[in-house]
This record gives sequence, C-alpha cells and structure tokens, in this order.
Amino acid sequence: MNDASAEIADLVNNWAFYRDQEAWSELGATFHDEGTISLSWFDGPHKGFVAASQNLAKSNRALLKHYIGVPRIRIDGDRALSEVNITIMVRAKTPFGEVDTTSYARFIDRIEKRDGVWRILKRTAVYEKDRTDPVDRPALPEAFFEGLDRYPAELRFLASSLDKGGVELSKTTVLDKSPQLATLHMEGDAWLAGN
Repeated sequence: MNDASAEIADLVNNWAFYRDQEAWSELGATFHDEGTISLSWFDGPHKGFVAASQNLAKSNRALLKHYIGVPRIRIDGDRALSEVNITIMVRAKTPFGEVDTTSYARFIDRIEKRDGVWRILKRTAVYEKDRTDPVDRPALPEAFFEGLDRYPAELRFLASSLDKGGVELSKTTVLDKSPQLATLHMEGDAWLAGN
C-alpha cells in the first residue's frame, strides 16, 4: 500500500472511530468544509450531520457501533474514490423490548487532498441488507414485524427502527443494485477523472 492509500484508509477508518467515540471535532475534521454526507437518516452538509449525531448521542435512545472493512481505493492526482464495506450495529429499546439491528452497507467516498491533507468531500451510504435480533427475549412478538413491508428490503429493520425512534428515512437513501447506485458510480468515475 502506498502512502496515499494508507492515509486514505486511515481517514475512512478514523471516521467510524470518531463517530462511535463521540469525538465530534475530530469527526468534523475528516471532511472538507463543504463536505456532504448522505445516509439512511441524513442528507446534507457534514456539519449538520455532526450536530444531528451529537443530538442523537445525548438522547441515549440507542447504542451505535460502526465496523469498517478494508477500503478499495482509486487515486488520480489529488482525488480519490474509496468504497468500503461497513456494518452498522444499533441497540435500541422498542415497545416490544430491546433489539439489536445490524445493517450491512458500503460507503462510497469522494476524497480530495488539499494543503497536503486528504479529507472527505462526499460520502454516500449504499444499503445491502439488514436484520434485527431480540436482546432480552427469546422471540419478538408478531406486532414487531407489522408494517415492515413499507420499507425497502435492503434496510427494512434499520428504517423501521429509525421510524419508531421518530427519525424519518431520507428520500435520497441509496440501495444496492439500484439505478441511483449506477449513477453514483458513473458520477464518481467522471469526478475522479476531473470531468
């Protein structure tokens, strides 16, 4: 791995560490000033995401953990595209008991080097599948599963958990094998090439 790839891999990994450890200023510093992020529950400037994440952490409604895999990185000069597998693990209280929701997804990042430092310019999450498991009970009642078909299969448990917690699913959420993912890849390739 060359120096640039190692620096970018650290950046991608550190984002998750800072988010999960509630190191808000360090999390903000992983982005360029105009950096944006698009997730299941947020789409907009990274500063708004950091503020919203702080509010969620203060609410103590859920415990959150991100696992980041080894990123695939393509570099062209001072631009890079990174794609990495992620696992989002959420423990939350519901009216039916405490549950663990696990969402499998990828982050696709546009990253730029400015003034000698690599930072994220745009991060987009792509959702693949998810599941929910009871924490304290051997089985969840049928009522827990009612209405799940309203949500996309790739993140139905995560979307349901967000909805039950009062957080609306973003209309820009990208799903695996969707036209939006194909567009995201095409736009990323063009951006990397400077077009």
